[in-house]
Amino acid sequence: MKISKSGISVIGIPASIDNDVSGTDETIGFDTAVNTAVEAIDKIRDTATSFDRIFVVEVMGREHGFLALEVGLASGAEFVIIPEVKYHIDAICEELKKDRINQKTSEIIVFAEGCGDPADFAAQIVKKTGIDVKVSNLGYIQRGGSPTARSRNLAARFGSYAVDLACRGVGNCAIVSRNGLVTSVPLKSVVFGKKAINPKILKTIKELSV
Repeated sequence: MKISKSGISVIGIPASIDNDVSGTDETIGFDTAVNTAVEAIDKIRDTATSFDRIFVVEVMGREHGFLALEVGLASGAEFVIIPEVKYHIDAICEELKKDRINQKTSEIIVFAEGCGDPADFAAQIVKKTGIDVKVSNLGYIQRGGSPTARSRNLAARFGSYAVDLACRGVGNCAIVSRNGLVTSVPLKSVVFGKKAINPKILKTIKELSV
């Protein structure tokens, strides 16, 4: 915004693994990060199943839980903890104890980094339930690796559209994806806008975890 106010025409392209840019359904890199995290969790679940353990898997998302939600849904996680929704540790522990009674001995909890210390979270579960809980922090592997085809194609479409706008003298806008279509919106609407999570995803994750 500061550059655009100085008289220089700007075209913004949203690239973030957090997918927290307002005005666009998806950002470049988001799908790659989701697939990287899901692949890791699939391997962690093998260990969780073999040793009858609960794993708290920390994913990125300091302020928003878009990545955690998508990863949790795709990986079949039993719980997803995100900054936008306050969690209740006692309720979670009660559900975990009920699952043990019903012979469900391994579970995955996806934990967004903005929700605090996953080690403290895990320690509370151990104290309240007596169940063995391990913590795995996926860290910066989520920011690297080969881009997925979806991320590459989105980048190509965004870049092509941006060049087309620039050639036509259009500026001070951001390229976005909405309902599968690439378009542009005023730059200020992206900078000052706020993107909300979809609470229905949490509901779906809960329903599928039963």
